[in-house]
Amino acid sequence: MLFLDVQGTLISDHDKSPIDGALELISSLNKAKIPYVVITNNTKKLDFLNYLQNLGFEIDEKAYIDPFSVLKDHLKPCKIAAFGAKEFLDSLQNLGYELDFKNPQAFLVASFDDFKFQDFANMIEYVKNGIKAIAMHEGSIYKKNSRLYPGVGSVMAMLKNTQEFEYSVIGKPSKAFYQSALKLLKLQNENASFENTLIISDDFKGDLLGAYTLGMQTALVLSGKISNTQGLDTTKLNFVYDSIKDYYVSRFK
Repeated sequence: MLFLDVQGTLISDHDKSPIDGALELISSLNKAKIPYVVITNNTKKLDFLNYLQNLGFEIDEKAYIDPFSVLKDHLKPCKIAAFGAKEFLDSLQNLGYELDFKNPQAFLVASFDDFKFQDFANMIEYVKNGIKAIAMHEGSIYKKNSRLYPGVGSVMAMLKNTQEFEYSVIGKPSKAFYQSALKLLKLQNENASFENTLIISDDFKGDLLGAYTLGMQTALVLSGKISNTQGLDTTKLNFVYDSIKDYYVSRFK
């Protein structure tokens, strides 16, 4: 049984095309009826699953989860301040949330490569005023145009260095997100558990460490954020692959 990351694992960080072997892996899993769930921290497109399907991935909607899928379980539609790309803000409004940067009930933070210090100042003010803080996920870095940017986890750590506060995490690597993904896996096999699930991802800190603490087997692919294991605690990795193709070949060839 598998949890499969997307960015840097199934699709390229460079041009968003399927990584060699990724389409074949999904097709083979479907044919062999091996339970899997595609887990992503996508916070831009509400129709990201459809986007993946248009790339050729034969992924059923019951085998897919992202932060938007579970956001309403954590925060009902209300007035919010949101920080991230325009697509993120548009998606939130389409889900029924109302943008209000003066009197929000909560503020949400997603990945963004164009943050300004005024954004951080606003977040600090919200924290000081006791406004609920929500991280859409807790990735430490993300890759875009061959460059690495601070992820949401790094932004929240910076905020905590200015004010002591607690925040909720919607996506990976939160236990709640992985539990929601496990429920989808159980729909395919009622015996699914963290202990008999292998997670494959390119994100050691943002995905795999949290999964490891829950008892999952972990596999790192070197096709995304990380190109080698230097500086990583490899005792927390069961497998390391150059790319998803290596896993596909080892499993189905």
